Amino acid sequence: MSKRVQDIRFVDQRALTLVVDIAVLLEQSEKNKGTWLGSAFARSAATNAGLLLECVSNSCIGSLALPTRLLEELDKLPALSKLDYYLFSRTNKHIDRGCRETELAADVLKLRDHIVHPKLKPGSLAGVGEEQYVDYGATKALGIALDNREWTHEDGKKVADAATAFLSLYFLDWCGHDKGNATRVLVCRERDILQRELAMWVTMRRAERDLIQKWLPATLSFMDLRPSEREV
Repeated sequence: MSKRVQDIRFVDQRALTLVVDIAVLLEQSEKNKGTWLGSAFARSAATNAGLLLECVSNSCIGSLALPTRLLEELDKLPALSKLDYYLFSRTNKHIDRGCRETELAADVLKLRDHIVHPKLKPGSLAGVGEEQYVDYGATKALGIALDNREWTHEDGKKVADAATAFLSLYFLDWCGHDKGNATRVLVCRERDILQRELAMWVTMRRAERDLIQKWLPATLSFMDLRPSEREV
């Protein structure tokens, strides 16, 4: 029985937009490497990598056929806890919190929280003479300075790599998705299809796809992104 277009329930998906933005920001950060502008692009790329993990966790929970009340309660959980719930719902297993990829992903989320939830952070003097500066510490796993004014192109790339490497491990090895089904979870906008085991792919601008290949190659292991034959 065919469904009328007006009866389709649509959902807004944002993960792919964030992936493209991170790749673009890293490209611009490299082009402006060593300048204040390059640092600004690096900070934005790193922040978006944290947002990507949060966005993916929401997409995973949203792909489950859960009652509204439960969805509202799950929405209050941290990103890794949402991903853990989704994984357990599929496999009866939990995220390995002790593995390197998870530790790095936790640092990515910590950096995102550090930026969007500013708190008074004590610092200590370090260095000698004209090289003296205030040290606010660094994240444990990634070793990224908590003073985001110092972030470089290399820092932005390191954070983005950590996020996408974790997602590749999570979807393919832990959840047991092929990349077609992972793509469905992250990009499908029709709710009834979203909640079915169905492989999907995305056709996108070749320039966007090329930037993802250059800067976020791990993404292509769990998302089926295909270049368009016709540029738009």
